[in-house]
Amino acid sequence: MDVNILLWLKAGHLISLFLWIGGLFAVYWMLRLHAHAPTEAHEKLTLMERSIALSADIAAAIAIGTGVAMLFQPHGFYLAQPGAGWLHIKLTVVVLGILPVHGMLRARIKRFGMGDFKPVPQWLWTLFLTAMTVIVILAIRGPLMFAPKMVDTPAATTPSN
Repeated sequence: MDVNILLWLKAGHLISLFLWIGGLFAVYWMLRLHAHAPTEAHEKLTLMERSIALSADIAAAIAIGTGVAMLFQPHGFYLAQPGAGWLHIKLTVVVLGILPVHGMLRARIKRFGMGDFKPVPQWLWTLFLTAMTVIVILAIRGPLMFAPKMVDTPAATTPSN
């Protein structure tokens, strides 16, 4: 893969990631408020939640698609490279932390649309923030923390004649 394509994919990944996470953030808090809103506002709130969730769905698809495409780096499949352990952990946190929150919020929007107005649980927000914190730390520090250690060899430390 060309480096220019990789940079475009990275830009698309970041833009769609911001839209996805922002959409989940907005939907979560709208649902929290929706549970306590007056009855005449429920229909409009449900429509707004659905439209924001749809944009989050589209952004999620683009973020996941560009993320998968970026795995095919110019020097080979990235997950198989030495030092890519941070990315394995990051992908696991996305699958176990962000995707379930997304699905649960979508299910809650459906329930609210059917008249079941139970509040969104607080632990969902905690899971979301914890997952996001771990992902950001891994994306920024992971490549350095998991980088292969350079081994000093006698040939590398002795001056050449």
